[in-house]
Amino acid sequence: MNIERNELKYYIGVNEYLNLSRILKKILISDPHNSIGRGYFIRSLYFDNLNDKSFEEKMSGVEKRKKYRLRLYDVNSKNVKFEVKNKINNNILKESAWISKDDAIEIQNKNYDILLKYKNRLLNKIYCEFKKDAFSPIILVDYLREAYIYDLNNIRITFDRFLKSNSVNLDIFNDDIFTKSVIKDELIILEIKYNGFIPRWIKKILQLSRFERSAISKYCLSTGDVIKHLSKSCKTPSS
Repeated sequence: MNIERNELKYYIGVNEYLNLSRILKKILISDPHNSIGRGYFIRSLYFDNLNDKSFEEKMSGVEKRKKYRLRLYDVNSKNVKFEVKNKINNNILKESAWISKDDAIEIQNKNYDILLKYKNRLLNKIYCEFKKDAFSPIILVDYLREAYIYDLNNIRITFDRFLKSNSVNLDIFNDDIFTKSVIKDELIILEIKYNGFIPRWIKKILQLSRFERSAISKYCLSTGDVIKHLSKSCKTPSS
């Protein structure tokens, strides 16, 4: 499945989130996965190569780049989504394919040959990239998402809270691992995904001019401290 969208991201505070959430509940379609007052769980396992290619390209602002991740919404899931998120100029192209839980475990253990059995174009492409550039699992990222939908232009407005990560235990199915907060709980990530344009009345409700647009990457936020630590540990002590 391929989805090409525009994407805007902002940091907002708790009060702004509560106000916008209250309004959107009344005028837009609530995502069916939203639970009352909580949203729904998302966990992603991100992959990168030995040179931290995905991280470095994002931090350097490279216009054409991609990120690879396994994603699930319940640690008891029987199937997992393998996603490639491509950034091409100002557009986001997301490609995805479903694999089984058993095969996701194999991929966590870097047995990428398992992807070939699906005879899937995207999974074959991932296999070639992972083998060529020696990709490995890097970090687990968890958060809660609350989402609202407007059918015109495929608009989806989401609030992501309680962003946490773990760079040691990378078992995506483990429900008993410690995750470290990545940003303060008082910060919420507002994302607007859409095709074409956002109607003026939705812009007026969101009051986007009040917020500063940010190039937010959950992967880079979660991975930054890990990479800094590894870089320091690899330096040769001065004599």
